[in-house]
Amino acid sequence: MLFALNLTYFYILYIRMDMQSAITSAVTDQLENVHGLYSLMLQNHIYGCFILMEDIAQNKFELNGTVISTSTFKFDIDKQFAEIGIRYGFAMDTKLILDSCKPEYKTAWLAVFHDIYASKNIEEADKIEDAIIEVVRSIDKEEAFFFNALETGSLSQEWIDKVLNLLNQDVEVEKTAISKAITEKPIQRMKTRRVVKNTSKNPLAKTRRNR
Repeated sequence: MLFALNLTYFYILYIRMDMQSAITSAVTDQLENVHGLYSLMLQNHIYGCFILMEDIAQNKFELNGTVISTSTFKFDIDKQFAEIGIRYGFAMDTKLILDSCKPEYKTAWLAVFHDIYASKNIEEADKIEDAIIEVVRSIDKEEAFFFNALETGSLSQEWIDKVLNLLNQDVEVEKTAISKAITEKPIQRMKTRRVVKNTSKNPLAKTRRNR
């Protein structure tokens, strides 16, 4: 009986080590050669996954299939995976929705969330965080939003300015593309459309953790 229990223990340990390897490998692959706005988007998403994983480990949610919920809140970690960053990360502007990622990255995170929910093991969550933090150290220091937020639980004013500059650059690219499209089309074929401006004065929000 004792031998069987030991086998079970080592099997669980192996599965968790393999899962940790899978998530670090997926994050490493996803971070390769990324810069600018997409780097910010991805760092924000990883940070959000950290916060969500900790909440799951601390039993703050029920997890049914792919839906986490409380009595007043529901969130589908599969269908809304791209939104984890803007809901739990250090920046909550909708331009930072992770609208594209490699399948392995998503699959690995979903496996982590389910395993942590089953185990309710905050120490396991911490080990995964430590392993991923080492991977994220490969990011250029000039774009290390993740580590600035990690220090205090929110971005400093200097790094908020960097975020806003990246977001504003993206807006300028869109304006340039629209202007070019207008000059290339005959006026009679153009249709007017309503433009809805983002009225949010501060798209950034503090996280609920000080790490």
